[in-house]
Amino acid sequence: MMLDRMEGNGELKTSIRQMLASRRLTHSVLLVGEQGLGAGFAARCIAADYLYPAGGAPAEAMVRGECCRAVGKPGKRDSGRIETGIVREAISVTGMGAGGKYLVSQVTAMRSEIFNTSLSAEGRVVLLYHVEKMNQESANALLKVMEEPPEGVLFLLTADSLAGVLPTIRSRCISFAVAPVSPAECARYCMAQGVDKKTATLYSELLDGKIGTVLSAAKDEARTAQMQKALELAAAAAARDSYAAAVLLSAYEKDKAAAAALLTDFQAVAAAGLGSSPHAPVQGAAAQRALRLADAALQRLGAQVNPKIVLTVLAAKFRAL
Repeated sequence: MMLDRMEGNGELKTSIRQMLASRRLTHSVLLVGEQGLGAGFAARCIAADYLYPAGGAPAEAMVRGECCRAVGKPGKRDSGRIETGIVREAISVTGMGAGGKYLVSQVTAMRSEIFNTSLSAEGRVVLLYHVEKMNQESANALLKVMEEPPEGVLFLLTADSLAGVLPTIRSRCISFAVAPVSPAECARYCMAQGVDKKTATLYSELLDGKIGTVLSAAKDEARTAQMQKALELAAAAAARDSYAAAVLLSAYEKDKAAAAALLTDFQAVAAAGLGSSPHAPVQGAAAQRALRLADAALQRLGAQVNPKIVLTVLAAKFRAL
């Protein structure tokens, strides 16, 4: 089964296997796990096992996400359409509006498409990523088809947190939590994906077993550079070196998104130090204080405070760590 490729999460995999084996899988499954834990990957594995129990090339394409996509244009309710992919039996929907919000046009395009004749003897699948980004209007459009879905259609939803999902959506799904794996399991999996042992071990410790985040940090040059900056910032925190922190952070004063991304990685490194990871430059009480400073800075960035002010204040407070 493709689901066997998912590391850890034994209870989730056992439950889904039993449902698939009996073909009694509920028509709506919600997988909850913060970014990087692999909820999207798990959804694609379940989709592959549902549509193609015998595996093969179509199942592999499904796991890679090579399926149809529901797309639309913000502000244009009639702009929704389906882009054809290799796997025609599956449609993915990811928010395309401001901040990744769902567009009603995407949902209505998907709804129209799945009422067409099923293309597979096993049925069809709709993958809805990050449904916490649905507003009431797009959720209402989805509910119309979730309440009375066509025969054989399976909805697979993912969300970063259960609390962020609208109650009307939650109530129509069976929910499973996607849990992080141990750093050792994460490192082993990432090495099997081509990451060198040293990097896999380092990032698995620092990023708390979040396989997707580790793979991104190890394989994407920009993410690797960002992680290095986060480690340098943590070293400055450990040394109470406000000057080094100010110099490093000055490069992010005009880019709020990049500043937030750096601080998120800095949070992860500080949290690893709080957990006594030997790979974190900042440890113990200093790590706890650094974590609080990063949290406060991210909140201020989210409140639209000027990034230069936020980062200048953050660097200055390193003296007191």
